[in-house]
Amino acid sequence: MRIEPTRVRQHGRKVTLSSSGAERIAACRDIVERASFAKIDGVMVDLFSASAIVKVYDAINEANKMKFEKLPIGKMARVALQLVN
Repeated sequence: MRIEPTRVRQHGRKVTLSSSGAERIAACRDIVERASFAKIDGVMVDLFSASAIVKVYDAINEANKMKFEKLPIGKMARVALQLVN
């Protein structure tokens, strides 16, 4: 039995944040700026999802920003992708 070597990702970064939604949004902005991916709260977030999250966050009003920040990162991505499409 031959075992294949583990694939190493070149441009990714591991980010583990858990406390505030503002830190999650900042991590998404970092992903967009670096054009890479990262792990946020144990969930892998790619460039496309991070870009959608940032676009939606910048477009909504202050009351909805507070609600959006409270969502877990997976739910945040689902909502953002529904609104972008």
